[in-house]
Amino acid sequence: MRNPILGLALAAPLMAVLSYGSTTLANEDGQQADGQHASCMASSEAVTTLPTPLNRWAQLRCTSAGYVITGREGWIWLEPTHKALVVIPSQTFGRPEGPDPNAYFTKIQVTKVTGEEYEKAYETFHAGFDPKDAKPAAYRLDVSTMDGNDIRVYMFDYFTYGWGMACSKDACDSSSRFVMLDMNKDPQPLSQPI
Repeated sequence: MRNPILGLALAAPLMAVLSYGSTTLANEDGQQADGQHASCMASSEAVTTLPTPLNRWAQLRCTSAGYVITGREGWIWLEPTHKALVVIPSQTFGRPEGPDPNAYFTKIQVTKVTGEEYEKAYETFHAGFDPKDAKPAAYRLDVSTMDGNDIRVYMFDYFTYGWGMACSKDACDSSSRFVMLDMNKDPQPLSQPI
């Protein structure tokens, strides 16, 4: 199954964003690191902060194509099959109208998942991995864009690293898996539960 979210969340690596122009991090008042005002701060509906624990691995970046969610400073989000950097954009790339520097998210919500929802997502995510691995904590990231697009990503927290996987409301796609690596620490396996 090819997930349509996969194309939105993963198939457009960071280079696609950079082709629209520079990528900078905006602070609370819309001032970017380069001293310019971030045009993607224009709407009062824009969500401009990330909830915990997403903010441990991710940051909102203001680009000339609007906001994107990607690895925070010192972290890299990488889709290992294609070796592509991962971004979650607030707009669809390749829009006929061209990039919108004012694109933003209207919802960024993280929910810890357990029970049947956890087992279903984990089974798809973990296919092909060592079945003896200790199970990580899992979170469901639900984002909505100003265009009304909904994106769902399950994130698996291994503490020193993590994995993400794009999903629709009905099913997940293991081919959309991406790893979130802390560039300053070696990944460590989780301890088996006692």
